[in-house]
Amino acid sequence: MGLGVNAARDHQFKKYQLSDLAMFRVITDDLDDKGITHIKDEFEKWVISNGLRELVESFGLFLDKVHTACLWMATNKKQLTNEDANKFGPAFEWKGVEEKLSTLRNRFGVSTDKEKYFTSINQARNCITHRKGRVGPEDLKGEKSFRLTWWGFDVYVERPNKERILLKPPFPKEGIFFKDGGSLLLQVNDRTIEYILGDTLNLSPNDLSEICLLVRLASDDITRSTHEYAKKIGIEVKDSAKLVEQNTPVDGL
Repeated sequence: MGLGVNAARDHQFKKYQLSDLAMFRVITDDLDDKGITHIKDEFEKWVISNGLRELVESFGLFLDKVHTACLWMATNKKQLTNEDANKFGPAFEWKGVEEKLSTLRNRFGVSTDKEKYFTSINQARNCITHRKGRVGPEDLKGEKSFRLTWWGFDVYVERPNKERILLKPPFPKEGIFFKDGGSLLLQVNDRTIEYILGDTLNLSPNDLSEICLLVRLASDDITRSTHEYAKKIGIEVKDSAKLVEQNTPVDGL
């Protein structure tokens, strides 16, 4: 996303043709600045939208691997039969991210407290994949609007008079000076963008960066929860990082 957005916002960068890398050209060589700006605006939207799509799909692949590991452990400890494991595995891979999270929680107790956000995040992915980001009846599901929800961090400076000042990027490299000083506060808040029928999903770089962090932290939750499941059914969990440092072969998890 950084490479794409920075290129789109660089006013000096106007090399939009593939030059010698492609045989055919579908856009004229003599676009004016207005035309180039339009292409770059659409390119930025495309980069961010597809960043969200790939983020969700990669998280889904991660959940597939977690589910497979849980199946291995469950069959090893006779918690499941081989027949059930062979049936559950392929069926799991066809589920959406929110269904995968629900299945892991119900089947193995593997969970994250951020699960609730993935219903709308996965629906946004579906909208981007199947409708190029334009909100359709499938996204509304009988409601008047589709609400994309996640959470992010708000950073405030609280001044001695208790006034709070919200800090937003971009932050100056030299920092921000407050003559009377103040305290730095961090607050987690839900974010919601509401879309109606016909709207196009549109996220800012900061929106997607917050969603990336949410997915990263949810992945950490899932990993810890998987370790707890392993311990619960009697499987020793070894710290692979420490084993690598000690040059010790890893024969367990």
